[in-house]
Amino acid sequence: MSTASSPSGSDDLRVPKRGWALPEQMREQLRMPFGKLTEESDMLKEIANCRRLVAVGDVVSLTLLQRGVQPDVLIFDYRTKRGEMSLLKERVEGMNGEMVVVSNPTGRITPELVDEAKRALRRKGRTRMLVKGEEDLAALVCIALAPSGTCLVYGLPGEGMVLVKIDRETSTRAKSLIYAMEELN
Repeated sequence: MSTASSPSGSDDLRVPKRGWALPEQMREQLRMPFGKLTEESDMLKEIANCRRLVAVGDVVSLTLLQRGVQPDVLIFDYRTKRGEMSLLKERVEGMNGEMVVVSNPTGRITPELVDEAKRALRRKGRTRMLVKGEEDLAALVCIALAPSGTCLVYGLPGEGMVLVKIDRETSTRAKSLIYAMEELN
């Protein structure tokens, strides 16, 4: 893994005018872990050496916060398959850092989500990003945009937490998946 502080190539993510839509045939492909499926107890050890930490998803964000870990970037929508996440809302509202709200419909990556992810990943302080719609594809965007050495944790429903240690290879793979989606011009 590279220790350089430069981005993994984030500036070359070319966003169509209205973003991307996830085609039905790609859904199964995105259900495969992008990184390493990690037990909660091992996660804390694994993330200790990360330059920055990004958490995508409500359950993952709440789990990390309950363990005393405050990610640099949290992306959530205050919803999970089990319903509203009021406990996460309490925790997030008590944190410091920039609070941003973006719109991102289910199965889409909007230009607004990409722009705010770029800002969050470049920001010196913490960013709490509330997504109106769905945040699931934000993990892919952050993997494509984050500097090498960043770690990203997201939830895989029914499986657990996935840890992605971002480097040039993971960034390129994420961009390939994004570019394979339907462009919305």
